[in-house]
Amino acid sequence: MSFHHNEKEMTVTMMVETMTVVSTMRDHDQLSSGGNMASDMTTSVVMETTTQGDGQTFRFENPVQRIIIGCIYSLVAVVGFSGNFMVILAVILSRKLQTRTNVFVVNLAVADLLFCSTAPFITLSLLSMNGWPLPLIVCSITAALFYTSLACSVMNLALIAINRFILITKTSKTYRSVYTPKKITAMVVFSWGYPAVVACFPLLGIGRWGYSEKYKTCTQDTSSKTTGLFSLLGSVLMYPIPLIILLVCYFKIYRHVTGHMKKMVGKGKGTEIEDTPNSPNTPSTTQLNRNPPPSFSKRQVEITKNLFYVVCAFVACLAPFAINLMIPASDHTIPWTSTIIIFNGIVNPIIYGAKHPHFKEVFRHMLRCRYHMIPEPSGCLRKIRSR
Repeated sequence: MSFHHNEKEMTVTMMVETMTVVSTMRDHDQLSSGGNMASDMTTSVVMETTTQGDGQTFRFENPVQRIIIGCIYSLVAVVGFSGNFMVILAVILSRKLQTRTNVFVVNLAVADLLFCSTAPFITLSLLSMNGWPLPLIVCSITAALFYTSLACSVMNLALIAINRFILITKTSKTYRSVYTPKKITAMVVFSWGYPAVVACFPLLGIGRWGYSEKYKTCTQDTSSKTTGLFSLLGSVLMYPIPLIILLVCYFKIYRHVTGHMKKMVGKGKGTEIEDTPNSPNTPSTTQLNRNPPPSFSKRQVEITKNLFYVVCAFVACLAPFAINLMIPASDHTIPWTSTIIIFNGIVNPIIYGAKHPHFKEVFRHMLRCRYHMIPEPSGCLRKIRSR
């Protein structure tokens, strides 16, 4: 009885232990399963955050959006390249357009041409879903040229504003003394040299040009620890001063013109200032026109107004991106607001063609292939005709 009793106790004990082990293993499996589920949920959250963006882990992975933006870049590149080339060609063919002011207009067109020439490479980076397909140096150069040409555009707009201010508010003698060929050349060189120096900061270890894994395009390499510092320095050194110059110059022009028009209306006469072609045979840049109705620099004021439209277009293209940068956790909209900037490369020729009195006429003859009707043909055009 004792033996059987002990055997029965041992059997019960083994059954209890077995049940305990099974229960423990089941609990362990449930914990493992729960851990895997938690891991899967964490991975899911990270993937969702990476796609949609929280300001820190954003990645521009959406293929549809990348294709749309890539197509926009391609379209703007074609239109912008054609339009800015027409601006340059118009000045080459018509002596009437070869003025001191238009030196800066042509320089602006060259900057926009370079700006548009980077678009195909940016399109390639957006459409390539497996990363940048070419040598990294190509992407770095593209990013540096994009920044330099954009900054050069701002510098040229400021130089044009100063030019219009001096032309309209100062005497013709002052205008000719400021805008000599040597000084104009120095201004043009500065408009390219200064942005180029700022764009070379990555060579000093501040920031780095390259392929951005974050935005999937050729811009700053966002993996660099000094990216934020370079963005801050680039923005502070390049944009505030030219924009202040633009606002001050055009405001002073407006006040000067409105005040002078009131005086001329009272006297019953007007003054016409001409920014004539830059030629040694030009006797003067000031002409008096006493025929009614009274006006003050009507043609030059109209040209200045159109150039002010160019400034407004630039600000309109740049403002959404600048505002976007000031909004926290808005990285997911930066690819779109930065795309708006490239439209600046096509608006200038459209404004010239639609509003500028001289460019409008020359463009019309160029588009209709009526080169023999271009007013005041340049020596280059006359040589082409004589062949």
